[in-house]
Parts: sequence; structure tokens; C-alpha cells
Amino acid sequence: MGKHTEMDKDAAARIQSAAAKDPESDSAQSGFDSRAQSAADRREDEQDQDRAKDGDGD
Repeated sequence: MGKHTEMDKDAAARIQSAAAKDPESDSAQSGFDSRAQSAADRREDEQDQDRAKDGDGD
């Protein structure tokens, strides 16, 4: 299997932009753009929680 890379805000934005440019694409039709954004949001929330636990939230 391929290398696993976590979704970040920049990658989600690129996917959403590509889907907006070509609404008939497989990615746009499947809803991948919104799933990518959700994954990036989850990752950011998890990182924020980890920072708060470590006392690095300020």
C-alpha cells in the first residue's frame, strides 16, 4: 500500500479548488472535497487538543 499522509488545510483547499473548477470530476461527484475538509478539520482539532495537554496551547 502507498504512503499515508494526513490531510491538512492546504491539501483540502487544493482538493476543493479542483472540484470547484470541474464539478463533473470524480472527486467532486463523490463528495471527496467535503470529506477532505472534514479530515483536515479533525486533524487540526486533534493537534490543538494535544498542544493543550502538553501545555503548549498558549
